[in-house]
Amino acid sequence: MRLIHDNLSIAAISMNDDALFMTMRQRAYELAETGRYKHWAKVATVLHAEGFVDSLIRRLECDGLAVMMITRCCDQARE
Repeated sequence: MRLIHDNLSIAAISMNDDALFMTMRQRAYELAETGRYKHWAKVATVLHAEGFVDSLIRRLECDGLAVMMITRCCDQARE
């Protein structure tokens, strides 16, 4: 019984992490679209300053396509 409870707790934490990740990802795009930042690294710095967890920022940073798209948003917003 304890093992089932532990697995459910892990699943709940994972779903919570996923929700936080998606919120942070959306915020990254919002920041990029302001035109104030030149590339992903600057957006990541702001996310950190806003209190997002480092592990979630690194998780997004490991997604090369997302980083490319966020940087592209930065570029387009600055044009």
